[in-house]
Amino acid sequence: MGPRPFGVTLVGVLILLFGLFAIVGGIFGLFSGDTAGAGIVAMIVWIIIGLIYLAVAKGIFNGNAGSRMIVAIVTVINIIVGIFVCFSNFGQGLVDIIWGLIIMALLYSGKAKLFFA
Repeated sequence: MGPRPFGVTLVGVLILLFGLFAIVGGIFGLFSGDTAGAGIVAMIVWIIIGLIYLAVAKGIFNGNAGSRMIVAIVTVINIIVGIFVCFSNFGQGLVDIIWGLIIMALLYSGKAKLFFA
């Protein structure tokens, strides 16, 4: 495994930040006083998703190929969703597609392939 490329670090940081935001949002949602029933379940799910994102980010930073595969699968799903979103909100769909393509390019560049090998 070679040195971690900047693009891989960038993707890892983005995943880490999303995980932290999901956890903090879920915690604030639980204690906001406006949450009941299904809302509580949703906040707990956000916290769990955040924890999963943190684990995947750690794997990305460490060069774990399984974490890269998880990010790739989620990114491809987001690109497909972005295509469908284009029919109702072209701008947002295009942004989703472009972000997905950038993430895939960063994770599957030549240097990234060496890092995850």
